[in-house]
Amino acid sequence: MPRRFFNLYSRILLWLLVNVLVLAGAFWFVLQWQFREGMQGALGGIVGDRLQTIGREMHAVISTMKRADWDPMLKGFGERHGVKALIATVPARRIAGAEVEMPDNVQRLLADMHPELAHRPPPRDGNEPPDGDRPPPPPPRDDLEALLFGRDFPLGIGPPPGPDDGPRFDELNTIMPVKLGTFMLPVGTPPVYYTGIRLPLVPGWNRRDGPLILMIVTDRITGGGLFFDVKPWFLALFGAMAVSALLWLPFVSGITRSVRANMHATEQIARGQFDVRVPENRSDELGRLSHAVNQMAAQLDGIVRGQKRFLGDIAHELCSPMARMEMSLGILEERLTDTDALRLADARDELRQMSALVHELLSFSRTTIASAAKPAENVPLLSLIDEVAGTEAIPAQKLRVTVSADLVVRCIPDLLRRAIGNILRNARLHAPESDIEVTASRRGDLIRLRIADNGPGVPPESLPRLFEPFYRVDTSRDRQTGGSGLGLAIVKTCVETCGGSASLSSNEPHGLIVEMELPRA
Repeated sequence: MPRRFFNLYSRILLWLLVNVLVLAGAFWFVLQWQFREGMQGALGGIVGDRLQTIGREMHAVISTMKRADWDPMLKGFGERHGVKALIATVPARRIAGAEVEMPDNVQRLLADMHPELAHRPPPRDGNEPPDGDRPPPPPPRDDLEALLFGRDFPLGIGPPPGPDDGPRFDELNTIMPVKLGTFMLPVGTPPVYYTGIRLPLVPGWNRRDGPLILMIVTDRITGGGLFFDVKPWFLALFGAMAVSALLWLPFVSGITRSVRANMHATEQIARGQFDVRVPENRSDELGRLSHAVNQMAAQLDGIVRGQKRFLGDIAHELCSPMARMEMSLGILEERLTDTDALRLADARDELRQMSALVHELLSFSRTTIASAAKPAENVPLLSLIDEVAGTEAIPAQKLRVTVSADLVVRCIPDLLRRAIGNILRNARLHAPESDIEVTASRRGDLIRLRIADNGPGVPPESLPRLFEPFYRVDTSRDRQTGGSGLGLAIVKTCVETCGGSASLSSNEPHGLIVEMELPRA
């Protein structure tokens, strides 16, 4: 199964994204851990400041509203932020807003804040409470002032002024900065967060009825962005990622461009094209890699050319003595008896087989050495195929050619004839009862020529090696199986010399397919 391809720049950006997500996950974990017991820890200060702002804004709103308008205002506030909002007082008595059942630990927290008010029963509208429920007499004025304001002034407004000491209490609340008491208490699993903000007294509210507390109840630790908005943090993270991607673009594009050039060069070298070269304009490890690839290509080119030249020289040197031997055998045959002549015929067949091998060696070596100097021509593909089929004596009933007459290829005609002839000859030799199908189609600037038979085919493990010189699926080399293993190697060399490429595949359910991609004229 082929591996999915991702370029290097995409991998680096993906890794950066993973890094950002890991940091975001760690940040969320720290956020949950910091608020596991309320607003304790480093982030509690951030949320506490936010709650202070919410309390001051809410106090400014309700100070200018009638009591009857508090309910719709708190309802709208809760719907906007996805929370439940209410104003309560000690002991957990709802004044306005959402109907929320206070858990025991929240009630205890409120009672601990004002123990002297925690057990006072709620007033009955229009009726005095029975004697058993009558509240104790109000504390003296000094004690009440200490209760509501404290000696350390927990509401931040100081003691109420006397009649001649300055502004009235409600005026002072609006002109002096207020430091409000806040708390956050997680309850249950999954947690529900009960947040309280103690508000300054508002005009018309009796101090004897206790402090006003804005309660916000939500199942999200951030309160939907009300307490702590994580969106700016994530936007900043991804913005930093985008800026980083732009800053890295020149650096990474240089790396990927060099890697692509080396990858393209090595792919061409693997296909036998050793004249490829990679730009060596870098001074780092990638520049050294490009230099090494160029050296390797040059050395392989020299080795392969030397090998083919050596084979050609050896084959050429063998031609003359074999020709003289065949002539001598012909003269000798005329002087022998019939019995001896039969024995001589066997020797002549071996000599002819050796001559065929030498001829193939010469063809293999000359395809890239002598023939490479020939100019390419525009050749009608259909007429060339018909010509080769006639030369190879392929029966018309065994050959089906589906090639448009307007397909013209740019090639060296002799080499393309030799390549197609070798393929047709192999099909006739190894699959004599098979039909041969020849088709061609355009593919961009190339023409794809496909020659398929339905013979016995070859094992899948042998397909990658069929283009190797002297490789044969049948390792025997007698006259029945024949062949030297150079036919397909010559095909590949001829096609590549014409500027194309050749490949092999199995023809299901059986048979062999040879595909050639040739430049279009």
